[in-house]
Amino acid sequence: MDKENKIIKTGTGTGTGTGTGMGTGKGTGMGTGKGTGTRIGTGTQCRVVITNESNHELEKLVEQIKEGNETVEISKSDVANYVFGNLNKLMSESDIKVLKNIYFDERKVLQNLLKQSQDGMDLPVEIKKMVRDFYGLSDKEKKRSAKNSSEAVLDN
Repeated sequence: MDKENKIIKTGTGTGTGTGTGMGTGKGTGMGTGKGTGTRIGTGTQCRVVITNESNHELEKLVEQIKEGNETVEISKSDVANYVFGNLNKLMSESDIKVLKNIYFDERKVLQNLLKQSQDGMDLPVEIKKMVRDFYGLSDKEKKRSAKNSSEAVLDN
């Protein structure tokens, strides 16, 4: 794993424990994260890779939650699970559009269009025009050359 990413465990497990480290698996097991704590629940546990910046923000949030209250014992995994469990409430349609924009892949679009074309579906007119324009060819020249070639045949 590179230095810029950290892996945090999300999901739930059963058991209590102290120490540091990460774990995988289903069912019961020790809690994760630094310090001591109790993890209650069952289910499959999964991993998420986050950047150092995201990890720092998660640590700040954990400290804010614990601030001034020694009776609160919470880990980064607890906060991450809460956030992921409430994503539908926390993210708006505009957030989703922003993510779609950030991760839009033009190559994937073109690959899908070519695949559809190979399966017999015609390319959209806008794509055909864009490709012709990109190579300096216009529809007028295409029509003109077709007309000139038919005139040459008629003249013979």
